[in-house]
Amino acid sequence: MLREFIALSLYYFLFFALIGDYVIFMPKMYSAYFTPAQIGILFSMLPIARFLTPFLFFKLTINKKIFLSALTFSIFASFLLINKNFYLISFAFFLIGACFSIIFPYIETIAVEKLKENYGRARVYGSIGFMLFGIIFSYFKINFIYIFIILMIFTNITALYFLEDKYVKKETRPINFFIAWKFWFALILMQISFGGFYNFFTIYNLNHNIPKEINGWLWAIGVIAEILIFLIQHKFIKKHPPLFWIKISIFLTSIRWLMLYLFAGNIMLIALSQLLHAFSFAIFHTSAMLYLFGIYKNKTLAQQFYAGIGYGFAAFLGSVISGILYGENLYLYESLIAMAGFLIML
Repeated sequence: MLREFIALSLYYFLFFALIGDYVIFMPKMYSAYFTPAQIGILFSMLPIARFLTPFLFFKLTINKKIFLSALTFSIFASFLLINKNFYLISFAFFLIGACFSIIFPYIETIAVEKLKENYGRARVYGSIGFMLFGIIFSYFKINFIYIFIILMIFTNITALYFLEDKYVKKETRPINFFIAWKFWFALILMQISFGGFYNFFTIYNLNHNIPKEINGWLWAIGVIAEILIFLIQHKFIKKHPPLFWIKISIFLTSIRWLMLYLFAGNIMLIALSQLLHAFSFAIFHTSAMLYLFGIYKNKTLAQQFYAGIGYGFAAFLGSVISGILYGENLYLYESLIAMAGFLIML
């Protein structure tokens, strides 16, 4: 078990450092070559691919050959990012998203199977990797596309450890969304509500006279809360069924956005709202994985759809909707969207 824990922790650390590069630095790299509209299209390719790919696996299963192919093609696609052709880079991001939709849910299934409630103790290294990468590499002036390629290679080498995993049963059964329709609807609404946070949290705070430096710390508070709860959640999360924690997390997320609306510009109360990220992401994510693991036989496909629907389709919708709703009432709307998700779960 210790070897699996170390391998999973290393994988999460590298994978989310890779995501940190993708989210924090690569858009700036490409802004030297493309318009803002083109940047938006480029960085929509990965989530759209994550949403579409699971539909290919209704009658297929992720086996050793498919898993290895995804590892290989994702490395190949990362090298395509070096060029300056808009269409080729778009294709590369789409291919990477499709490969991630195969690789990451497979790893997540293994993590839940082996670690159960201790999953969060390994997953926390992903949060640490993301945070450290963003902090440390902000001091370097380097080509982050090359760093992306290097991280992709090392991440996929680590994933090879799980190539012949014997613990996860390979299933070909399709996913019946109706047996958990409340959860799937709530997941979509929950992640849509995050659109305003990811796209406009910094801008919203700056418009309410919160300095740029303070914004950095406000983001950090959320990540630190996430890390701390991942470390200790195994001590209490098993005391209630996953659906209990899912409901609590969605409700507190609605309260979190409402606090941003009511107390705009109040640094202390916004910092307090950021502490709720422990529930909005960490508790919700672990509970959702445990819930899906318990109700579906085809566990890998369930994880694929969880990632594709929640962090692909809903994230895309959230981004678009937040742009339409942006204004003084944005977080009131986001709070109502999250609350609708909570009410569906009742």
